[in-house]
Parts: sequence; C-alpha cells; structure tokens
Amino acid sequence: MKIKLLFLVIVISESSVLIADESHFSVLKEFKDNVEYELDLSVNGFFKQPASATADRDDALFLGRFTMQSQASLMSNLLAGFNVYGAYSSQKDEYNGAFREPGQRSRTPRHVDFNTAWLRYDADDYSVTIGKDYIDSGLSELYSPVDRFGLSNISNPTMPYKMGVWQASFDYFIADDSLSFTLVPIHEKSQIPPLSSRWIGSSNDPQFTYLAANTQIQEHYYPVRLENMGYLLKYKGARAGYDFFTLAHHGPAFYPALLKTSTPNVYNKIEPLAFSVAAGVLKVYEQWTFSLEAIYQQTYDQKDADFIRYSAGVSYKFNQLAQIIDFNDVSLSVQWSGDETVSEESQQLVAFSSREARPFRNTVFVKSEFEQNDKWSYYAMGVHNIESDYILSAGTKFKLNDNLIFNLEGSYFNGPEDTHFGRWSENDFIRLRTIYKF
Repeated sequence: MKIKLLFLVIVISESSVLIADESHFSVLKEFKDNVEYELDLSVNGFFKQPASATADRDDALFLGRFTMQSQASLMSNLLAGFNVYGAYSSQKDEYNGAFREPGQRSRTPRHVDFNTAWLRYDADDYSVTIGKDYIDSGLSELYSPVDRFGLSNISNPTMPYKMGVWQASFDYFIADDSLSFTLVPIHEKSQIPPLSSRWIGSSNDPQFTYLAANTQIQEHYYPVRLENMGYLLKYKGARAGYDFFTLAHHGPAFYPALLKTSTPNVYNKIEPLAFSVAAGVLKVYEQWTFSLEAIYQQTYDQKDADFIRYSAGVSYKFNQLAQIIDFNDVSLSVQWSGDETVSEESQQLVAFSSREARPFRNTVFVKSEFEQNDKWSYYAMGVHNIESDYILSAGTKFKLNDNLIFNLEGSYFNGPEDTHFGRWSENDFIRLRTIYKF
C-alpha cells in the first residue's frame, strides 16, 4: 500500500505543478491521443464433464477481457504510463473484487485491476522506473526456463496473461547493450485457478499434481525486509545475427516447496529464498534460428533442492516450400527443455520439493506454422513430457485487418492423472477467440 500511495503522491505533486499552466491539459490530451484499447472475447466448448463433483461442469465457458493502456510526458524526460483491464469469466470464482493492493495475499485475480502503473525518467544513457511494470527474461521461442521473475494470471492455464510487478529499476545503456538492476520489495505470487475450476487438478492444487485428497496447504508470504526482497541484475546485448543475456537473482524462488509442520498432512507452501544465475543466446543464420539458455538455482537452508533448468531449440523457415505452395511463410520449431537436480533438499524440513511443481522437466516441444497470406494462418503444436503425458493443439487465425482477428483452436490432453497434462484429460476443448484492437 505504501508503494501505491507513493506513486499517487508523485503523480499528484507533478500534476499540481502542471495545473499552473496550459501544459496540464496537453498532458491529458497526450494520454488521450496515445490510448489503445483491446477487447478479447472467447468461448470455450468442452467435450467432457470433470469427474470431480466440486469442479465447474459447464459445457461452455465464456471469457471476456477489456484492456486500456496509454502513456504521456508529465514534464521533460519524465513519463507516466498504465495498463488497466476489466475481465469477466463464467467460471465461478475465477475473478473476484477490484484492484489489488501491493502485497495482496489472495491468489484470485480481480475483475478490474492495473497490469502496469509506472513513472519513468529517461536520460541519454540511462532510465529509472518506479511503480508496477513487467519483468521479462529469456530468449527461447516456445518455452523459456529463465523467464520466471515476472508474474502471470494463469487462472485459465490455456490463456495466461502477464502481470506487472511492483519494482524500482535502473537501466544503463551501452550502445546496443543494457545493464539493468531491478528491486522487487514485495513478495507476490501469480494468480491461479480457484478450487471450483476444472483446471485445478485432482490434488486441489494447480502446482502439485500428486497430493493426497486430505492434504491441507498454508500459503507462506515474506514480510517486507531487505533479505526477503528480490534483486535482479541483468546484462542484455545484441550483435550482428545474435542476441544474448546473463543475469543473477536473489529472492523468493519461482517454484514452491511444501515444508513439514507439526500436524500430519498440513504443509507450508513456500517459495524458498534462493540465489540464481542464468545465461542465454539466440543466433539467426539464414533460415535457421538457434537458441540456448540455462538457469541454476541454489536454495538457502536446504528448503528445496538445488537444480539446473535448461532449453535448446532450433527453428527453420522453409522458404522454397512456401514458394511452391504459394504461402507467405512455412516454419518448424523444435525445442528440448530439461531439469537436473544438483543436490537434494533437507528431508527433515521438506515434505515435497519443488520437483513436481516444475513443469517441462524433460519435455519436447514441436510447432509448425503456416502463413498462407496476410489474412489466413495456421499452426499445429505438440508438447510431450517424456514421463508420459502430452498435449496436442491446432488452430487457424483469420486476420480481417490490423484491428480485428478471429482464432479457432483446440487442444487434446492425455496422460496419468498425477501429471501436468494428464490431470486435464477431461478438459479437451475447442475455442473461438475474437480480438479487436482500437
């Protein structure tokens, strides 16, 4: 709450100065001129009803999301921006209330909220940002094991939305490269499906897929203290034909572990404090694109295992084939994602490590894309966890113009019920999605 109040005080104080002259109205006009709207509407049709009597059993699910974003110069070199949304879902309890305060401990997304709300000072070779903004990392095209320092709304896992993070960041620019430092003072968590959702799985937890039915979980949040804050240092660069990055992070881990309590079957769900280092590179050579990235996490106090997650991918554009069949573009992407445990967690402290909560531990991604012309495109994708579960997806996109897009897509899930995709075997769906930008 203090950060939000600080943000409002700064905006109000700056605005009070501007009110003294006509520049105040020019700021409002700039916000108005720069505003962008997006309406995202979708209808999901399911082929089966879930076995659980407590899960949503509707054959159809409606999702609607309206987004508005803009930015403007408050004064020389000082900019303000925001991205706000309104959302509705026919799934019970998927959204609740309005506007999350910093440090909000509910994992249910709001019907109305800010994705971002920030102030940024731009100089010739550096910028400073405070407020709520996105954090992006990683370079891989299909899945990045390193892109784990931001937040997401995954209340419907097949339609994730990025969320901003309360932060203070400093970016220093060196030619085409940048060195950035981000401070995340408040521990927050991504938004997850409600207990009534068909996406929750048989364990009543969307992250751990194998827990007993009588398991009780207590969410743990860190108080605002220096040692609990997130500190992210990242160097990002670009050269002819390739991009690269390296980073280091201290703070709450992304993947949770379940710690023992004095009561049987009652566990503390905690994202343990950890230190991580990561690096990645993406290389483009003619029709080929290669990517490689890895992250190592060392957990403090043995509250989780230490592990390495990595990915290696390649994609190829079939230019000659596209010409033969008179398509604009034909491409194929293949990626491998791996996860290796370096040292085990403490058996005295930890009941369940984060291993089962870490998706895509040994996984193959394959995606083919076909762009017929400026209006029609198609895709087919498969994700197979070597441990046995998988998902198959396919879809088509019709782009009427730059502002109006229609998507028709579907997915099929298969595997044992204690796996990430197998627990959704009753959730095969077909979806019609309309995106209108104006």
